[in-house]
Amino acid sequence: MLFDAIDRPFLLGRITEGLTRQMVVVHSPPGFGKTALLKASYDLVCSNSPCFVDALQEGIAHGGWLSFTQSYVDLAEFLADLALALGVESAALKDMLETVAHRSGCTVLFLDELDVPALPAFAELLSELFLTAPDNLRIVSAFRQRPQLPLARLAVRGLVTEITAHELAFTRNELRSLFSRALNSSEVESFARITRGWPALARIANDLLPGITATQDRQSLLGGHHPKLHAYITEVLTGMISCPLHQMLRTSALLDEFSLELAEHLSGAEISPSEIQLLDGLYPLVEKSPAGAGWYSLHPVLRNCLEVELAADPQSGDMRLHSQAALWFTERGLLEKAVSHAARGGNFSLAAHTIRQAGGVDLFIRSGHTVLEALIGDLPASIIHDSPSLTLCYVLVLAKRGNVEAARERLEALKNSDALNGPESANMDRATLDHIDGMLDIYEDRGLDEEGAERLEAMAAELAPQSTWDLGWINNNLCITYTRLGQLDRARRAALKGLACYREEKTVYAEIFMLVHLGLVNTLAGNFSAALAFCRDAEELGQSAQWKDSNLEAICRVAAATIHYQHGEIGFVEKTLSEAMNPIVRGEGWVEIYSRLFSLLARSRLRLSGLDMAMTAIDKAEEVSVERNLPRLKIAADIMRVEVFSRSGLIESAAAISERLANSLEVPASRSVWTWREENDFRLARARLLNTQGRYSQAMEDLDAVMARSRENGSGYYSLAAEVLATRAAWGDSRYTQSLEHLQAAIARARSHEVIQFFVDEGLDFAATLRAIVRRFGLKVFSADGVDFISRVIGQRALLPGERAARKGEDEKATDVHGLLSPREQEVLLLLKKGKSNKEIARDLGLSEATVKFHMKNIFSKLGVGRRSMAIAVSQHLNLGTACQ
Repeated sequence: MLFDAIDRPFLLGRITEGLTRQMVVVHSPPGFGKTALLKASYDLVCSNSPCFVDALQEGIAHGGWLSFTQSYVDLAEFLADLALALGVESAALKDMLETVAHRSGCTVLFLDELDVPALPAFAELLSELFLTAPDNLRIVSAFRQRPQLPLARLAVRGLVTEITAHELAFTRNELRSLFSRALNSSEVESFARITRGWPALARIANDLLPGITATQDRQSLLGGHHPKLHAYITEVLTGMISCPLHQMLRTSALLDEFSLELAEHLSGAEISPSEIQLLDGLYPLVEKSPAGAGWYSLHPVLRNCLEVELAADPQSGDMRLHSQAALWFTERGLLEKAVSHAARGGNFSLAAHTIRQAGGVDLFIRSGHTVLEALIGDLPASIIHDSPSLTLCYVLVLAKRGNVEAARERLEALKNSDALNGPESANMDRATLDHIDGMLDIYEDRGLDEEGAERLEAMAAELAPQSTWDLGWINNNLCITYTRLGQLDRARRAALKGLACYREEKTVYAEIFMLVHLGLVNTLAGNFSAALAFCRDAEELGQSAQWKDSNLEAICRVAAATIHYQHGEIGFVEKTLSEAMNPIVRGEGWVEIYSRLFSLLARSRLRLSGLDMAMTAIDKAEEVSVERNLPRLKIAADIMRVEVFSRSGLIESAAAISERLANSLEVPASRSVWTWREENDFRLARARLLNTQGRYSQAMEDLDAVMARSRENGSGYYSLAAEVLATRAAWGDSRYTQSLEHLQAAIARARSHEVIQFFVDEGLDFAATLRAIVRRFGLKVFSADGVDFISRVIGQRALLPGERAARKGEDEKATDVHGLLSPREQEVLLLLKKGKSNKEIARDLGLSEATVKFHMKNIFSKLGVGRRSMAIAVSQHLNLGTACQ
């Protein structure tokens, strides 16, 4: 029994579910708690537990258990035990099943360790038992491997419930409960990753931890290297596979993934078809690899164990095996794997030659940063520095790690050296150097101007249409350049061209980046639904093809975060961006990504945790701006401070920073750093501050400037943000009709994409403005969808920490936000629509007639009508007054 103390109701629920059908098949290697699960279920059956009795309408007539053992040498002995388990007289199987069928209730039979009898006669008998079992015989069975029984017909009929090692494995929460006093959360995460939740390994570790004092021994245990873990794995493996298969798996421990052809080539073992079938049933000891059909990977602890066995064998020759693997991969064009094994085998010349053969830098673009980083990491520095193409690869690795300054230095040194005139120069296209130069410009936020765009367009015009590789790279850079310049239509066209080129090249890594760019550009254009679709495509491609690249995954998350935030998913945004921050800060990123990351993180933290946590995000943004020499990010961080201080009620602090930024905007030397985005963000932040100060006409000047620019470059994002703020500013400036127009325009733009947070973030003052607009113009000026949208804006409004402090001690009703119609007004309206008089409404609601008239007056005011008939017509058009029905 494994860990009786850990309650696993989910698994018992799965057994119950299976019994309501007919059969439960549990299969996993030893040590996953199959017997424990069956025993717990058996005890519940024997005790007539309500969870099982209620599930079986016929009731439980009998419960029986049979464990298979190697002592069975003939069928007679087995049939006698089976009869005892079924509670019938010993007889032929057919007779037993007929006897069971005539019982008035269900018979529940538990069969454990069914793999043990290997004789064909036993397999035939088990097949007959499962296929001919009467409806009132329910079977719960346990196997060490996926059972080789003809259960497909039963499964198609919905009679079979399958429970695998994946479900039996301990979850992270269960491991945390088990090791609550012995391990911290990061150690539990590490142990869960290496053991995949294998319960027996957790049991061994739990027993060993109290006696381990040395740090090295503790690390060995948590890393899956402890001898006792290996002893258990060896015992399990020996009982399940043949010697040739064991030899093949041991050799395969050198490989991250292996195919049967490669494993047989390296080990010299020949595997029979039955053993190949067995291999597929060894999950999770051996898993199908994400690398593709026919490829496998070993369980991490099993791989550690087999690597120790391999190292202990003097005949194995690790270096020789790696070299053989490198040649095997090279012959099949799997160059990334070839390089890795050549380097690990000490054949650095072969590794370097293979990288050059694969295209060097092109290998990075096609296969992804993690591939090239691993390959370059396997080579000695001397090999890298002696080869210009490998030096270029190293420049890329440095840049992707975030060491942009070092990457630039090495690139410039290479350009100024004679190495480019050497024998490798024939394999190094000048365009490759331009590509790397352009990528570093993006990271350094320089050279992305009109002149740079014209140069890139000229380069693209000189290329033939079939030069899709170079055209993809050029359009990638053009998209980023045009985005920085605010030419969003051109940016979108460049991104679509780049995406088409990379798809033609079948370059998934580069394709993901183009999808990210399309997500970013469409967000700025206000095409939020399209932006989210592109970002989701990027994330799905990344998870399937670049799942090891945490930096790329983080970039995809940042690209999608704006839309998730505007949909009101604040907690999700805070969590995902907090996780994304470290990979991006330590690795690849550019100003657009950093600005979104830290501004959204600050906003979500302000709403969830308050000012202090929001400021930590902004401080981190400023820290990154200094480390990476990105003055534009420093400006963005200061703009974030103005916004956060204004929202939190720290008006003087916000005003001081705003004045400093305004002065910077007027200084030519500083003005050159600003782009249209920083200027728009600053004007929006200053307008929000001016609204708070009651300086509405000045706020409108800033907002008019943002809206004018947004009309020019098609930025729906900034148009929407400005329209929302202009609703408040125009109303405060007594321009009531203009305020209504801004609100209607904002609702029309936001409603189709379900982006609501623009409105909600503006606080109670904005909610008060909405109410005032409704009182003045009535709801009849809005569509039914518009009214619904306004109601959700008001209903979702929550106080920020600064607003809570400012309103502390006020009447709770004054700060609570209701819908457009109060619950009582909705009741009155409903009765009004039913044709009832004021007196009848008063009687039905238990109110005075004067109170009903008061509510009617409010309803007429909010609907913008003067008569009862008009109130009924408008409310029906707007779908109001239905909440109480």
